[in-house]
Amino acid sequence: MLRITLAGLLLHKGRFAATALAIALGAAFITATLVFTDSLDARFAAQAEGGADRVDAVALSAESGEPIPASRLAAVREAEQVAAATGTVRGRAVLLDRDGDALGRAPALALSAGGAVTRLPAAEGRLPTASGEAALATTSAEAAGYRIGDTVSVVGHRGAEHTLTVTGLVDFGLDAEAARRGAVAFAPQTARRVTGADGYAEIAVRAAEGVAPERVRAAVAGVLGDGARVMTGAEFGRMKAEEAGVQARTVGTALLLFAAVALFVAALVINNTFAVLVNRRSAETALLRCLGAGRGQVFAGVVAEALVVGAASAALGVLAGVGAAIGAVRLGAAVPQAAAVFGPGVDALSPVVQPESVLLGLGAGVAMTVAAVLRPAYLATRTAPLAALRDAAAPDAGAGVRGRAQRLRLVVSGGSAAASAAVTALGLAAEPGAAAMAVVAGGGGLAFAAVLAAAPALVSAVSRAAAVPLRGLGVPGRLAAQSARRSPRRTANAVIALAVGAGLITGYSVASASVQATLAHLMARELPADYSLLPLGAGTGTADDGRRLPGGLAAELRERPAVGKVIRVRRAEARIASGTGEGVGAGAVRVNAYPGARLGADLAAGTPQGELGDVGPGRMSVSKGEAERLGLRLGDTVSLTAEGVERDPAGGHAGDTAAGSRPEVRLRVAAVTADADLPAGLTLAPADFAKLFPDRERDDSLLVTGAEGAAAAQVRAAVEEVASAHPEVQVSSAAGQRDQFGRLFDVIFLVVAALLSVAVVIAVVGIANTLALSVVERRREFALLRALGLTAGQLRRMLAVESLLVALLGTTAGAALGTTFGLAAAAAAMPDMVPEVPAARIALFLAAAIPVGLLAALAPARSAASIPISSLTGQGAGEG
Repeated sequence: MLRITLAGLLLHKGRFAATALAIALGAAFITATLVFTDSLDARFAAQAEGGADRVDAVALSAESGEPIPASRLAAVREAEQVAAATGTVRGRAVLLDRDGDALGRAPALALSAGGAVTRLPAAEGRLPTASGEAALATTSAEAAGYRIGDTVSVVGHRGAEHTLTVTGLVDFGLDAEAARRGAVAFAPQTARRVTGADGYAEIAVRAAEGVAPERVRAAVAGVLGDGARVMTGAEFGRMKAEEAGVQARTVGTALLLFAAVALFVAALVINNTFAVLVNRRSAETALLRCLGAGRGQVFAGVVAEALVVGAASAALGVLAGVGAAIGAVRLGAAVPQAAAVFGPGVDALSPVVQPESVLLGLGAGVAMTVAAVLRPAYLATRTAPLAALRDAAAPDAGAGVRGRAQRLRLVVSGGSAAASAAVTALGLAAEPGAAAMAVVAGGGGLAFAAVLAAAPALVSAVSRAAAVPLRGLGVPGRLAAQSARRSPRRTANAVIALAVGAGLITGYSVASASVQATLAHLMARELPADYSLLPLGAGTGTADDGRRLPGGLAAELRERPAVGKVIRVRRAEARIASGTGEGVGAGAVRVNAYPGARLGADLAAGTPQGELGDVGPGRMSVSKGEAERLGLRLGDTVSLTAEGVERDPAGGHAGDTAAGSRPEVRLRVAAVTADADLPAGLTLAPADFAKLFPDRERDDSLLVTGAEGAAAAQVRAAVEEVASAHPEVQVSSAAGQRDQFGRLFDVIFLVVAALLSVAVVIAVVGIANTLALSVVERRREFALLRALGLTAGQLRRMLAVESLLVALLGTTAGAALGTTFGLAAAAAAMPDMVPEVPAARIALFLAAAIPVGLLAALAPARSAASIPISSLTGQGAGEG
């Protein structure tokens, strides 16, 4: 039987070419995914363990965020299990570039470095030891162009500016905060002076000679009690690796999902190939049965063919996958945007090829091939020995599904569709998140199962409907429609393969566009202007540290033609003196006012209760979280008084608000706003804010929007020109943040679309394979058509129309399902989803189906056109 199997493979090697390509692509995808994910994991783990190796125990500030008191460091050092311990001061500071502007849109991480025990040695130069020295994160130094020996300035606690000399560069590796915002390190006393931080965020410990890490961990935990989380260095390393590895595992999981889809599509191609070959070789199989071959031998022969083809093709695919993964690793190290997708450290990736990845890729390819061939192998065992006496050109085993089988398929399809609707509704009703998305994805899988069951009937119906417009193409068009209708199952396999790939690409496009639109909408609420002007170093001090913008700055901006609207922002703290709500008077509250803005129009917010536009003199809004804390509801009234003494930036008091002279205003709750849309606290009308704080003359910040029709460059130039005259003002661009956000999504989309395109390539191979097998099966039909006068050109056009019909049907069905479930998945991912269908992108994809279909038909059409008329007698050329 083995000799017969090998002989069959050699005789029909041309028929297995497309199948081998599909298997190889699937195995390559699996292997490349595993190798790339292993490389990411190895990089992140190496970084984490490298830092952990330098310490025996690490104590972190408690979950509440409160630092470890500085006095506790001495107690840790006194423990007999401890040889040395160093505390790390951690806070924020604004790092200035060479032009004196803030580097980045958020204050950098500021911390102490050095000491007897440290996790972060200098990658270049040395750590700072004197008060006038600093070390920069390698990413920050690269962004600003700083080198060792340069002078750098930072703005720290209460807006104080410090000038220091760069003594070294530090690779912060897995620290996500440092990677996102940049970082600067100082000697301990300097760090405390710059940040204003009390206590330590972390204490690194080295164990005494002969003391195990577990013992020193227990000793430190006993000293610090509940005020800290203590772990061994190895435990800390694993934690950091897991934190960073989330990105690697998330990407790896997504890649494996796409690889599984590619394998599924390849399985459809393989199943179609072997089903046709088994049917075509029914006379051959019957002859073997006449010669004494049993059903088991026939079954084993077909499976053996699949094993040989699968093993050889999967081996080639594994080699290609390893090569592709190594190329992807090299590309990830070279492309700056790769870190946005895969996380920090991707630029130092090294390829990691584990034996398990190679074996899994090879095994997946072979297992998928064998699984796909089981049904055709079973059908081959049902060939009767007397079939050897019949014409070899038996009808297509998949043609004309009729009667009970067809009704059964429709029942299965209907049941799957109903189950899909129920599961999807369940996912949409659940709390938005990963679990809800998984449920919706399950509903999408059931929907594809419904289409798979109904595909032959769908092909027949579409072929009948397409017969009328295809008449305009003449004889080739009419024959193409009839051919698809005669063999609906054969055509349906190719349609499904393409629909899966089309559905995934369309679904991801719709889901990503909807998520992007939703986040852009939320960002527009949170950042309602194109530019924000803030006092230099804002956000590094207390809620109100006395820093204000220069007076008259808003008027200067309004004079610029490119500037449209300028909204002044004022914030302070007040106290609720009395009120009708439950729990009022519970400490200080933050109050906000926006002179120059129409609330509900210029500044929008979600309002679970009331309307933001109703805020006016005597009426306020309250953020949802603050309303719950204070027990306030719509319609409640409160009396506010100024809290403490208002400080003036120049020193002294802006006004005496001692207990006997505090202004007081009485306000009614007109709206409750969503926490994410407006700053926490109470939003007052400007007149009420002025009553509470009559001596406040300067703004906390300004929100600037460009004039209608003004170019973005003009708006930016106008804002920067005004701000440049005031060194104490920093500019933050919301437009830049939105652009960066959009570019990140574009990068992610391109990565995933490239991966999904592999499934589409396999599907196109499936179309070509279906047509090629059709040519083999229909040799006599084509020869008869040629004998009746059909020219070679008409025959080629007929197959091109068939391919085009399959491509359009597959992409249309996939696009419809993908759009539906893409919207559902997006709604399950986030609350208050803004649906977005990228019509242009989907239309472009559908339009690409035309050249794809024609391309898939080229080789089969050329083969069909070369069939000689002598094939009518079975004496023609071989079947290839």
